[in-house]
Amino acid sequence: MSDLVNQFKAKVDAEEARYHFSEMTDAETPIWIGGPTPFSMLGRYVLTALVLLIHMMFFWAAKGGDLEGEGQLNFVIGLVKILLDISGVTGFVVVMLVFAKTNHYLNFSTSGGWTTRWLVLNGLTPFLLVLADWSGALLGIFIEDVPDTPRWLDWYYLVLGIASAGSAAILALLYQRAFMYAITDRRIHIRKQFLYFHSSIHGISFADIENLKATPSVIGRLLGFGDVFLVTASGMGLEPQSSEPGISSRLFGWFFLQRNRTTPLNDPEGCLYGIKDPMSIYQLINELMDTSIGPAGSFAPSFDSD
Repeated sequence: MSDLVNQFKAKVDAEEARYHFSEMTDAETPIWIGGPTPFSMLGRYVLTALVLLIHMMFFWAAKGGDLEGEGQLNFVIGLVKILLDISGVTGFVVVMLVFAKTNHYLNFSTSGGWTTRWLVLNGLTPFLLVLADWSGALLGIFIEDVPDTPRWLDWYYLVLGIASAGSAAILALLYQRAFMYAITDRRIHIRKQFLYFHSSIHGISFADIENLKATPSVIGRLLGFGDVFLVTASGMGLEPQSSEPGISSRLFGWFFLQRNRTTPLNDPEGCLYGIKDPMSIYQLINELMDTSIGPAGSFAPSFDSD
């Protein structure tokens, strides 16, 4: 083995690797073990903070006092406050749906279907509460003893914002810790254990890898993390990104439409996602592939900036 491989091998705890990856055979030698860094979920945390900010802005517009003093800045802030207050729930729904559409269309790491559904649900929740209140009032005209329906109150912006952002942040942390990767002298192992009920383990032989890409973003280069994509002949590692079929796209097709393009699968289940020092891991895999199946010759790192 090369010096680089031996350096990684000396740092890995073989017993720990075999404990976490029980499918690893006795013939395999663990070389590296790792997982997504906390920084890998930075995009999700930023998105969560923006959702909380939108809730807080509408809460401030509805409950905050008038601004004191003069000046252009106070005038602009006061005008924004008035517009948000007048638009109320309708404005909140419009802002959240436009935000959901923009995030999904741009194909960020946070542009997945589940994230978009979460954003749409955030936007529609106040509307559904108002609709329930109106429906109850309308039924009360024709039917006696109608059960009380939930009413929308302005301080719900604060409650829903904190609850939604808090739960999303916790899920992002659990999602980051759900993945673990291992590299041996024969294959790459990817393990997922999310919330004790969604688990999967699969291995990728070096002979099945047709292309290898390392794509640290600008932020990733600054913070020392990035993705290593493993593209196989079966198409694993690649994702055609377009509109999603199904009930969600039929009901909210405009929101689930994305630009059509085929990109590396930016998913912790299909790549070495958000790992520390991705270029060193890229070089490690290349050397192990050369040893296992012969020099590849054509593999070259790809630097994509997000």
